Amino acid sequence: MADAFKRLLGEKLQGQGADEVSTESICGEGKVVGLYFSAHWCPPCRGFTPKLAEFYKKHHLEKKFEIVFVSSDKNESEWKSYFNEMPWIALPFADRDRKEKLSKKFKVDGIPTLVILDGKDGKVIVANGRTKVAEDQQAKDFPWRPKGLADVMKDVKLVNHEKEEKSFADLTGKVLGLYFSAHWCPPCRAFTPQLIETYKKVKEKGNAFEIIFVSSDRSEEGYSDYFKEMPWLSTGFQEGIKKDLTQMYGVQGIPTLILFDEKHKIISSNGRHVVSADPEGEQFPWKLKPLNVINQLTVSTVNDEKCLIYFTDGKEASIQGAKDIIQPVAEHYFKVAEEADDDPPLFFFYTKRDDTSNSLRDFIGLNEEDDGTSAGILVILDIPSQMVYECQEEVLTKEVVEAFVNDFVNDKLVGERLPLR
Repeated sequence: MADAFKRLLGEKLQGQGADEVSTESICGEGKVVGLYFSAHWCPPCRGFTPKLAEFYKKHHLEKKFEIVFVSSDKNESEWKSYFNEMPWIALPFADRDRKEKLSKKFKVDGIPTLVILDGKDGKVIVANGRTKVAEDQQAKDFPWRPKGLADVMKDVKLVNHEKEEKSFADLTGKVLGLYFSAHWCPPCRAFTPQLIETYKKVKEKGNAFEIIFVSSDRSEEGYSDYFKEMPWLSTGFQEGIKKDLTQMYGVQGIPTLILFDEKHKIISSNGRHVVSADPEGEQFPWKLKPLNVINQLTVSTVNDEKCLIYFTDGKEASIQGAKDIIQPVAEHYFKVAEEADDDPPLFFFYTKRDDTSNSLRDFIGLNEEDDGTSAGILVILDIPSQMVYECQEEVLTKEVVEAFVNDFVNDKLVGERLPLR
């Protein structure tokens, strides 16, 4: 467990004065670590730091909570002056490279930012710790672990269009869809009939699948009129649960269909695209395999996740070669993730020579060879961070892929910003 934090923060951190603090001492089972991105020159930081210090002094012993200051100060003198006001420890100011990697890893777009990590494995608990501190100064719900779908839905009465009630527990073992929609929304009215047809086809095949309608209708009459068309369940006309689920899953518009597996892990946040790409439901439950081909059904994952992509020329020999060298690596990472009940650090893809892969290649800005192809190119694409990493090895083997992925996981790769288009 300490290794994750050593990779993240180094072996030693800076205590007050000349004291060094071992990184290993701040992590472990039951502990919580906050990374505090801040700077002396930043007025909002100067306003929040005393409040955070008060919170820390009051709760850090009982809650096993430590904070590491990650400075954006302009020089070491300012850093020292600011750090002297803080009751916690810091990343050494001289370690600028690590500071930049931390900012990038946790997508810090502005300061102050407080990221809360699990002290056991370094995984993010919440990225908006600043807001949580302000909302919960007594640390009643600390460390603010996100609730799962079952936690939010456990007391919600679900109904069908015949007003028969079911509980969320009745859906155990099923693939689920949360369908955010409304009668007044034209795109919703267009998509709902498509979803109904796909839903029926999936159910006719005996699959364990259910959809829950989460209404954004403006009146109960509008809701009732709309819901009577639907063959699935609903949360009813309840603003409270709609608000909770919308915030929980960052729903920004309708119609939105979020698909979950049997353990309530998200399969896709863009279920509308998935259903449109597979209206017959032939690929249900639409889960990604360790290695997948880029097509209309899978490309939405590339927009949302970090992905390794092997660009082939579309010929069978090239595709088989991609499978041979990538499949074992993909299976390894998926197995480790499954055992840890977590997502893999990357999703793995190969391309065929088609419009979807060509558009993706153009988006990344890959150079074509003289014959108009770009085969045999291996990249890691991180669209959420607007970064791309290209493997520089001329001969691609399983060992090259392993090293490329391991270097990415350990923050050893140097990438480029995606081209602005």
